[in-house]
Amino acid sequence: MPTVYITREDGTLGRKGDALCWRAMRDDPARTLPLNQIEDVVVIGQGSVTTQALHSLMDKNVPVHYIDSGGRYKGSLTSGRGKGYAVRRLQYEAADSLEASLAIAKNFIMGKLLGERRTLLRYLYKNRQTDSSLQEICSELAHLSRLALRQENIEDLRGIEGVAAAKYFGAFSDILQPPWFFRERNRRPPRDPVNAMLSFGYTLLLSSVTTAAIIAGLDPCVGFNHKEYRGRPSVALDMMEEFRSPVVDRMVIASCNQGRLKPEDFEPEDGDGIKMSAPARKLFMKLYGERLRETAKNDGTGQTSNYENHIRTQAAMLVRHLRGQGEYLPFINAK
Repeated sequence: MPTVYITREDGTLGRKGDALCWRAMRDDPARTLPLNQIEDVVVIGQGSVTTQALHSLMDKNVPVHYIDSGGRYKGSLTSGRGKGYAVRRLQYEAADSLEASLAIAKNFIMGKLLGERRTLLRYLYKNRQTDSSLQEICSELAHLSRLALRQENIEDLRGIEGVAAAKYFGAFSDILQPPWFFRERNRRPPRDPVNAMLSFGYTLLLSSVTTAAIIAGLDPCVGFNHKEYRGRPSVALDMMEEFRSPVVDRMVIASCNQGRLKPEDFEPEDGDGIKMSAPARKLFMKLYGERLRETAKNDGTGQTSNYENHIRTQAAMLVRHLRGQGEYLPFINAK
C-alpha cells in the first residue's frame, strides 16, 4: 500500500502503537496500516489525520497531501528532512539561472507534446482510423515539439505549450464516444464530466509526482517552467507534464469509451461546476492506482517499468542532471 487514500468524509487516520489505524466511522473497527509500508498519504475531502499519526508520518518522512472534495490540490505537509542541502542548493541555483531553467523546461515541454502526440496516434492505430484532421494534429504536435527546443526564453516556450494544448484537446471530441462530449479544456471549476475527470486525475498525479520529488531530495516548491509562487509544488508541476497524457488522459478516455464511468456519476458544484459523486470518485482512484501499476517503455531511455517507477526515475534523473552527471531526458511513452 504505497499510497493511502483517506476518502470518507468522516474517516480518521490515527496511530496505534507503532502502526497507523484507519476507521470510517467512530464506532467502526479500526484497520491497521503498517507504517513502514506507506510512502505517502492523500487526504480527500473532510477526512482527518490525528496529530499523533502526523507525528509518526513526519518521523518516517512520509508526505501528506490534501485535496478538497471538489478534487483541487490544497497543499502538502512534509517533515522538511530531505536527502541533504547539496541537491537543493543546486536546484535553487538552476532555478535562478534563466539559461539552466530554460534548458530543463524545454525537455519537460517536449516530453509533454510528444506524449500527447503518442496518445492521439495510439487512438488512430488502435481504432484503424484514417481521420485526416487527427493525423494533421499529430504532425503539428511533432513540429511544435521541435520548435520548443529552439526557443530562447520561457515565455515563448509557454506560448508553444499553449498552442499545442489547444490543438491536442481539440481532438478529444473525435476520440470520445457518445454519450460523452468535450468542447474545450476548462477548470476552476470544471464545467463538464470529462473536464472533472481530467482535473481530478491531474491532482492525483500531482500528489504522486510531489512524493517522487521529495524522495529524490528536491524542494517540491522550486521549479523551472513553473516558478516559485506561494508554496505551490512548482517542480512537481514541471515534472508531471510528461505524464499527464500517458497516465491520466488515456485513463480518462478509456474509462469513458469502455463505460466504466457514466455521465450520471457526476453532480453539480459551485454553480456551473461539475464534480464526481463519492462512489465515482472511489472508482476513479482505483483506476488511477491500476494505471500507475501498468507497464510502459520509455522511448528516451529504453527502460521498461510501471508508471510509478518511471515517475521516480525521472525525479532521480533530474537530480543527476543538477549534479552535472548527465542530461535530463523526458519520459516519452513508446506506444
